[in-house]
Amino acid sequence: MFRLTLTSLLLLMAAPLLAQDPPDDPAPPPPPIPEPLPPKIQDPDDQIQPQVVIRREEGRTVEEYSIGGAVYMVRIVPAAGPPYYLIDTTGDGNFDSRHDHMEPVRPAHWKIIEW
Repeated sequence: MFRLTLTSLLLLMAAPLLAQDPPDDPAPPPPPIPEPLPPKIQDPDDQIQPQVVIRREEGRTVEEYSIGGAVYMVRIVPAAGPPYYLIDTTGDGNFDSRHDHMEPVRPAHWKIIEW
């Protein structure tokens, strides 16, 4: 009788052990492959720095402003009088010193006040 009781007690204690899930794999999964970093973001002020070429000719100073090798504005400082500007408004390389609504007038640009 003692053996029967002991055997049944051992079976009752062993039942929960047998019902458990098998142990998980002890090795952790490999780390995910990192995605490549996006390109470095540059400061917008560093990207749009114009190059200025200054030359003197015929009693005036000519300043050519360019970005990426394309001249977009010319500032002309005459020997007498205020400086004026010629601006490439369309980006085609031709300096537009006129406006369609002002034909045939070809205005120059002067800086009146600066502070």
